[in-house]
Amino acid sequence: MKIIKVLNTSVVLAKRDDQKEVIVMGKAIGFKNKPGSTINDADIEKIYVPENKSTSNDLVELMQETPKEYLMITDEIISYAKGRLAKHLNEHLYIALTDHLYMATKRFNENLTIQNRMLWEVKKFYPEEFSIGLYALDFIEKQLGIQLPEEEAANIAFHLVNAQQTDDNMNQILLMTNTVKDILNIIKFHYKIDIQTDTINYSRFLTHLQFFVQRLLENKMLGTPDHDLFDQINKKYPVEGKCVDKIVKYVKTNFNYDISDEEKMYLIIHINRVVSRGNA
Repeated sequence: MKIIKVLNTSVVLAKRDDQKEVIVMGKAIGFKNKPGSTINDADIEKIYVPENKSTSNDLVELMQETPKEYLMITDEIISYAKGRLAKHLNEHLYIALTDHLYMATKRFNENLTIQNRMLWEVKKFYPEEFSIGLYALDFIEKQLGIQLPEEEAANIAFHLVNAQQTDDNMNQILLMTNTVKDILNIIKFHYKIDIQTDTINYSRFLTHLQFFVQRLLENKMLGTPDHDLFDQINKKYPVEGKCVDKIVKYVKTNFNYDISDEEKMYLIIHINRVVSRGNA
């Protein structure tokens, strides 16, 4: 295996005997070698094989300014996630997550925190991915001695959710997009308003809708643990409740699915926030 390009002191781009380009990591492997050099097998700690040229190019660019530890941490997290989720994860996750973790630790070291306003929704609607995110935080602490906040577990979970979208389900993604758009139009016509799209409440609501529609399409809607609580919310926000009734009718007509009271309750709460606060 010969070096094509030295990315940093510990990472190189190399070519195997079968002419496949690979990312090779090892202590000082880039310090004592140069393009054209043959890599000593004893110096190799990890080999990453990109599936396509585009991913390889993106990784090469990323690793020129990112310590190798972050790609190795990402590789461990993804390996663990694949075992837990038993789903295909888009290869670009290696790049996106490596870059995110590197920037997250830089912000942490500089005492800069960015609050994840979707922490609660991710914990509630994607518990498996969030659990993997918590595992990732423990692993990062062991490897780097840095204890990142819980919000980062949600950020990692969100990367995992996005990575489950592939070219094979583009029709589902298109259906999801159109369904979200239809529900937003139902709300606009019900209230006879244009919803402000540059507010935090709108951003939260849009994310909630995306999660809601994804659960709908995957037949993973929330159950109904507390009828009394739903009745209280419905009585407190009757206008929002009537709006949700229209959404329920839309879902029943287009997907032949009955929305649970818990799902309705969350929709009522989010609609109230985006209408009363987002357009104040």
